[in-house]
Amino acid sequence: MKHLLRGLLVLALACLTAVAGAQVRDRIFRVGFVVLSSAATTDTWMKAFRDELTKLGYEQGKNLIIESRFANGNRGGLKDLVAEIAGLKVDVLLAPGEPALLAAKAYGQNIPIVTVTCDPLERLVGSLARPGGGATGFTCISSDLGSKRLGLLKSLLPAGRRIATLYSEPDNLETELTDLEAAARVLGLEIARYPVRSPENFEPAFQRMVSDKSDALYILASSFANLHRSKFAELSLAYKIPSIYGFREFAEAGGLMSYGAYFPDGFRRAAHQVDKILRGIAPSEIPVEQPTRFELVVNMRSARALGLDVPVSLHALADELIE
Repeated sequence: MKHLLRGLLVLALACLTAVAGAQVRDRIFRVGFVVLSSAATTDTWMKAFRDELTKLGYEQGKNLIIESRFANGNRGGLKDLVAEIAGLKVDVLLAPGEPALLAAKAYGQNIPIVTVTCDPLERLVGSLARPGGGATGFTCISSDLGSKRLGLLKSLLPAGRRIATLYSEPDNLETELTDLEAAARVLGLEIARYPVRSPENFEPAFQRMVSDKSDALYILASSFANLHRSKFAELSLAYKIPSIYGFREFAEAGGLMSYGAYFPDGFRRAAHQVDKILRGIAPSEIPVEQPTRFELVVNMRSARALGLDVPVSLHALADELIE
């Protein structure tokens, strides 16, 4: 009897899986994608998202259409981009980063939302286990890694004391800044704030860092910083300021170091969350996911250009050394 019941259960599950698979194949789904940054700065991450959807049975042009909109740094334009996508009757919105997420929540006409962000998501969606407000997603917990990044800078620059902090002033980053300052005090470091709003502010900010005798630079992760990561890397080298950021793309662009979650993983997990929503599960029933993979990337070319000797301890810790 037990064997019979087990067999019936397996058969029922197989039937449900087959029905769900047929539903995916037979319908055409629309996924909206809106982001503050640009197509170029999100290309690698979106490729991970699309590839994972393909593995889940979705094929663009057949049963899947992705409607993408890029604000290219224009925060005020996010409202119109979200409204435009919502008007296309998409089934779910992928809105990475806090600015896009807030715009999606305000102007998305109650369309289910999936986000990939480094902001503290509890503030934006409530409980991570049972998110509310029609949104779920993946958080890279970048704000929790401040102490680790400061420790890496201290390992590289043991005599350094003043750490400049560059961040997007319009973003709500006060909690992260306060936590970073507390972590710095424990390590005997001092945090100096350098807020920016637009590219016109970048070079004057770096000039002030040099004038203030900053020993290193910590760049807070945000959609705005991602958009301009290559420029920040360029200025860090030009003004001889060792710098650290949250994503490997910064080190690949010439910045000295990056430490944080492997961001393509977040977009792969977002594809699974989108899949669940397309199959009828409410965002509130889909827990927010957190990273399981973190990586330290050190650009050795930039270290040499800055006249720095990277200690053996950092060589050993690094997941990748860019030569």
